[in-house]
Amino acid sequence: MKSAYAVAFLLSLAGSVLRADSCGSFRDTRHRSSVDFAPLPGFVDVCSRDFQLCVLLTQGYPPSVQTIGYFVPVEEWERYQKGQHKGFSQYLIGQKGETLSAEKFTDFKRYVHSQQGNIADHTKLATVFESRGQVSLGIVDETSDSISIGAVLKLTETALKRDLQTAAINVVLQIKGESLSLYVYDSVKDANDTDRVKELAKRWVQCIRTQNSK
Repeated sequence: MKSAYAVAFLLSLAGSVLRADSCGSFRDTRHRSSVDFAPLPGFVDVCSRDFQLCVLLTQGYPPSVQTIGYFVPVEEWERYQKGQHKGFSQYLIGQKGETLSAEKFTDFKRYVHSQQGNIADHTKLATVFESRGQVSLGIVDETSDSISIGAVLKLTETALKRDLQTAAINVVLQIKGESLSLYVYDSVKDANDTDRVKELAKRWVQCIRTQNSK
């Protein structure tokens, strides 16, 4: 029985190593950040491929942050290029924000806790969407160098006149002397269908940590 447990443990460990090795690599060619944003396998950056689309998708973010990468699934990007796809079901957005000292980051986390993770988002939706409200998920994860909050957004895709729900996880991460704001979006059925987006956020942060520890 012990040997069976040992084999299971080794297999799970091997799986973790394989996942870490499969993390992508993405560095800002404009040198605004020294961080490797390490997109998950199967994601590609929109901003380095289509500047106009990048502007359309990111123009609602406040000027205090710089969008370094906007990553979408490869297969959806390929369909978009062929005119067969109008939107993206999942996307990862990597931004560099104002650098927070350790003390300011601690204060920020205290503030997030005082608001139970329900803090104002100053991002304006891209013009392709209209908001129909949102449900806060509160604080979904926290470590010494990060804190993650979530929400489920109820949206209408204006061009297709289609209602949809999207889960969003925002991770504030301190790494390599920089303060990053990471967004993970995933389409969901309702506010209870959020396990996948939470797992995506954890995996992405793990990839960023792994790639920047080398």
